[in-house]
Amino acid sequence: MYRHKIILFLTLLFASLSAATIDKAFFEGDNILNYYDQIEKEINSTINQKLKNPKIIELERSTLQKLKSLQTLQTEIKPFPSLTFSPKTISQKTYLSALYTLCDLQTEIDHLQAKSKEFQEKLFDLKTTIEKTVDSPKADSNLLSDQMQYAFYKISKEKLDKSLALYKALFDKEFAKFHKALPRVSFTTTSDAKNIIRKTEQKIDTLAKKDLLLTIDQDSKVLQRGTKDRNISKKSQKIRQETDAALIKRVQTHMLLALKYLQKNRESDYLKTMESLDEDIRKLSPKKREKFRTAADLIMKLADTRSEITSVAIASTQVGLQNLLDSIDKYINKTLFVYEEKAFSIRTVLIFSFILFIGFFIAKIYKNFVDSFRRTNRIKSLSTARLVANSGYYLIILTTFFIALKTIGLDMHTIFVVIGAILLWLAFGLQSFISNYAIGILLKIDRSIRIGDHIELDPHTVGDVDDMDFRSVTIRSSDNTRTTIPNSRFLSGTFINHTLEGVSRRLHIRFSAGKRIPHEEIEARILDALEKSDLPYIKSDDKKAQITIVDINRKIVRYALLVWVPKELTYDMSLAQSMFLKMIHKTLYPIS
Repeated sequence: MYRHKIILFLTLLFASLSAATIDKAFFEGDNILNYYDQIEKEINSTINQKLKNPKIIELERSTLQKLKSLQTLQTEIKPFPSLTFSPKTISQKTYLSALYTLCDLQTEIDHLQAKSKEFQEKLFDLKTTIEKTVDSPKADSNLLSDQMQYAFYKISKEKLDKSLALYKALFDKEFAKFHKALPRVSFTTTSDAKNIIRKTEQKIDTLAKKDLLLTIDQDSKVLQRGTKDRNISKKSQKIRQETDAALIKRVQTHMLLALKYLQKNRESDYLKTMESLDEDIRKLSPKKREKFRTAADLIMKLADTRSEITSVAIASTQVGLQNLLDSIDKYINKTLFVYEEKAFSIRTVLIFSFILFIGFFIAKIYKNFVDSFRRTNRIKSLSTARLVANSGYYLIILTTFFIALKTIGLDMHTIFVVIGAILLWLAFGLQSFISNYAIGILLKIDRSIRIGDHIELDPHTVGDVDDMDFRSVTIRSSDNTRTTIPNSRFLSGTFINHTLEGVSRRLHIRFSAGKRIPHEEIEARILDALEKSDLPYIKSDDKKAQITIVDINRKIVRYALLVWVPKELTYDMSLAQSMFLKMIHKTLYPIS
């Protein structure tokens, strides 16, 4: 039985997940080109029959042509010069040129990674558009062109990712050569490098003063004539070019000096030089700044591979800290997996987890609030309070879960389809559980059973209600044993609630006496003994103890003592009966 239910669930789940709206024939299988020809015939037939808007048809034809041309495109990468170093001494100029080659390769990798991310976002947007179109079809929809565009970006991304893998493999290979060649590089002396830095600094200061004077002169010309002077503009442009050239020379010298300190394992000097390099790069124009920033990152990557320069020391500097933060940012934004064309990164998982944490936190606060509200006697029924608390708790968590899914950009359409399949399986496979759950809600609403009530289902199942949830009721017997009873039993069978209307119940203690003793004497003696005893019973006017005759035969008369007792005494009925019978026996048959 359960095997069939599981098979049904798996079938429904597979059907819901595979009921995709994307036409995979555009990019999967061995007959893709034949399928393209078939689609082209369908497009041509719509032209002849004038079934679509001409603009939509033109869009479909152009997209189909792009798909066809994409099929013949081979995965390849741009040619990059392989790094070749002398087995003996390497000049610093050659080493610097090799660094720039690695920069170009890294820039290409960064560009492809950004392109891959862009394609992934377009795939997600197109998938969402296609699903909306399928759910609400229109005569003038772009469903076919959207399907083909989806296929175009799907194939393009696959080819791009292959190229990206080739570039990364090439970079790792060339960077290993670059790292291995560092000990053989012949750098200029430290004093010569510092002289170059000092002279370029002086030149930059001089050019800055000249540029300031030209700016003041240009402003005065504008005030006098209303227009800028062309000669002054040309001079200012020339000064800026000379300033950029001086800055680049200073940046290159700092890079070579940092590499030299790396070679000599002079950690503190390397870190100071990298900070100066970072300041110089900030002064460059945005276009040139990007290239030299990449070069500086590669130098720091080289430092990371050398155990002599500790990562902790690098991170302690300003530039090292910024590099560390950039590395962390890249790491948490790196794609972990792709689901339904949506890329998920560590950042996405953290956002999802944080929202869920907030939801659980709010739900816990709500539950505590309801509990404190009940403790102030504003909610008298404990079972009602638990119903309100638990229902609100799970509702808040469920709502937070869907908000978290929506926040990270997950397509809710597929999620709802899967949930629908799961609920359908639950309806078949968990009928008894759902039945108990529904009956549990009814029991809490009609309040026929409450926590603390003394109930009896049969002579062997008697006790106080200790707990109630949506699945079962737990009762505690006088022996302090707990019995869990499914809620469905309270609907299908009968039960006795001895304390539904109050906290006391009336006991019927039966006993017998000879016919020779008048019943008035029996009643007087027992009621008097009861009054003088310390037995726990209720002595109010409306609940007086009574003696009744139950049966009479030839020799004896059967009586019943009717007495009201507190609820606590009814936890063990046999013990309660025994206490009163002892009193009766002692009264009727005293020891002589």
